[in-house]
Amino acid sequence: MNCPKCQSTQIIKYGHTHYGKPRFRCLACGRQFVENATRGPIDEATRKLIDKLLLERCSLAAIARVTGVSERWLQMYVNQKFYQTPCESGNH
Repeated sequence: MNCPKCQSTQIIKYGHTHYGKPRFRCLACGRQFVENATRGPIDEATRKLIDKLLLERCSLAAIARVTGVSERWLQMYVNQKFYQTPCESGNH
């Protein structure tokens, strides 16, 4: 088995997900992953739709329902967007 990020073979078993699937960790880069993951990365079209829905001030729960992303991932995405936004007069 290889790490999906760096392709290293230095992999250790690293517990289980809350669904019971075994989790692994790469010793080379620290990436944690599940073998044969059923969910993949969020595509660019979905991210653009999320950005539009955020501009419309839709709730995060509604955006998660419409786009099929998890609320946890969506909250992390929104936080990342917030911290990448240039600050005007000390708003954050």
